[in-house]
Amino acid sequence: MTAERERLLQKIKRVQALAERGVGGEKDSAAALLETLMARYDITEADISAEREELAWFRYKTDLEQRLLCQIIYSVTGKAASGCVGAYTGRKRKEVGVYCTAAERLEIEISFEFFNAAMGTELERFYSAFLIKNQIFPPPGKSEIDIPPPEERSDEEEFKLSAMLAGMDTHTRRKMIESGAAT
Repeated sequence: MTAERERLLQKIKRVQALAERGVGGEKDSAAALLETLMARYDITEADISAEREELAWFRYKTDLEQRLLCQIIYSVTGKAASGCVGAYTGRKRKEVGVYCTAAERLEIEISFEFFNAAMGTELERFYSAFLIKNQIFPPPGKSEIDIPPPEERSDEEEFKLSAMLAGMDTHTRRKMIESGAAT
């Protein structure tokens, strides 16, 4: 198989993955594009299904991102990802790998980008709720910096923040001292 044909098949497989797993109009558009590409380049279902697995590596930055990435890899492939160790240093690299098809690789990359951004938004909300719940602010008049007023939140955001606050424990130094955790 020529390199050009292989590249074309990879593109068609990505479109096929979107047509199978997409949502709403995205799924319909991908299905129509798939039919057009298959007809134009005379590619059959058998050509597409001749899928081979290759080792794919995915980068992450934080431990939390690593956990999310490994979960996404598991949800797409049903396989556990493995870590990467540097050949020269012997230190762990911020990459995980798994044997997967090109379509699975694309789905992992897209899912990780989407869910990582969503997780960032949720973590910001959690951080705000944590500060509010535990009153981690200076007393009035003691702040050396001029703190701008908080941004106005939508009713939906206020509801989400309130629900998160309701489910959190309040942590105090008194509780820490009484439990003996301050040693």
